[in-house]
Amino acid sequence: MSVQDDILRQTAERAAAQFEGFKIEVVGGHIVMTPQSSIQSWTILDVQMAAMAAGIDKSRLLSDVLIQFPGEPPRVPDVTILEEGAVEPYSYEDILAAVEIVSTKNDGNDYAVKVRQYAHFGVPIYLIIDPFIGQCTLLTRPKDDSYASRDEYAYGETVTLHLRDGSTVDIPTSDFKRRT
Repeated sequence: MSVQDDILRQTAERAAAQFEGFKIEVVGGHIVMTPQSSIQSWTILDVQMAAMAAGIDKSRLLSDVLIQFPGEPPRVPDVTILEEGAVEPYSYEDILAAVEIVSTKNDGNDYAVKVRQYAHFGVPIYLIIDPFIGQCTLLTRPKDDSYASRDEYAYGETVTLHLRDGSTVDIPTSDFKRRT
């Protein structure tokens, strides 16, 4: 991590204390403040409940917890499913799946910046849930700075995550709420 990244991260952490209701992180060298919505909160809970229903222990589920990426800003996925036995501070190597819920229309962070970073570091599954278009994008098989496999699911379909530990998580999307 560069000095600039460290300064940006510290500034974001200070800002988080002042701007309640916003998720604040460093993305692509910029401080990004994202307003949190009830729809985002409910979707995070739905994903976590689906993972627990599949037998994933709640100790392996995180929401908005810092994940370290060497030489790059840390990430704070909306939901992270961790490897068994992962301990803080968490690293990209601990991630079985990262889930982001799009919080603004045409979000370049979730669809571009995070795709590149997650793929570059070999995060095996990246799920983007977009309540603005009512669609989930499941990215698997990271290769270089992208993913070799991309599947799209309309709200109402079930998204299945096949985790590298052998677990399978079915995420029903029929109750996901839409945003305008």
